[in-house]
Amino acid sequence: MIRWVPNAITVSRGLAGPVVAALLLAGPYNFLGFWIFVGAIATDLVDGFVARWLDARTALGEKLDPLADKALTVPVWVALGLVGFAPAWLCAAAVGRNLAVVGAWLALGRTEVSVAPSRTGQVMVAFEGVALSVLVFHGPWNGTHWPSVGTALGVISLALSGASLALYAASHPLLAVRRPAPVTRG
Repeated sequence: MIRWVPNAITVSRGLAGPVVAALLLAGPYNFLGFWIFVGAIATDLVDGFVARWLDARTALGEKLDPLADKALTVPVWVALGLVGFAPAWLCAAAVGRNLAVVGAWLALGRTEVSVAPSRTGQVMVAFEGVALSVLVFHGPWNGTHWPSVGTALGVISLALSGASLALYAASHPLLAVRRPAPVTRG
C-alpha cells in the first residue's frame, strides 16, 4: 500500500520547480522560495532511500527521478536568469544541458540501451543543487558574496556535466555517434 510513497516524493520535487520560479519572479530575496527549493532538492536523496527501505523501487520511479530533477531545476535556472540572480550565459548553458539530457533520455527510451547514473553525474547533480540553492538565496550573509559562490558552483556543475558525458560516451559505445560501416562487395 505504501509502495507509492517514493514516487510521490519524486513528483513533489518536480512540482516544486515552477513554484520556486514563480516566487523568484514575484520579488527579490524570496526566502520562501529558497526554503522550498532546499526542501525539494533534498528529496532527491530521500526518494531513493525510501524506495530501497520500502523495497519499492520501480521502473516508473527510475524514469520519474531524472524528469523530476529537470522539472525542478530548469524553471529555477530560467527564473534566476530573468531576475538577474545568475549570469544569463550560465542559465542558458544549464538549461540547454538539462534539455539535451532529457532529449537523449527520451531517445534512449525507444531503444534497449539502459544507462545507469554515473558517480560523476550524481556529483554534478549535487553541485547543481547547491549552486541553485545559493543562487536562489541570493542575499548577503556572513559577509560572503553568495551570487559569486553560486556562479562558481554552477560552472563546476557544467564542467562535471561535460566529464560525465565523456565518461558515458567512453563506457557506452552505442551512445557515441558512429558512421555506418562501408558496404563491401564480395
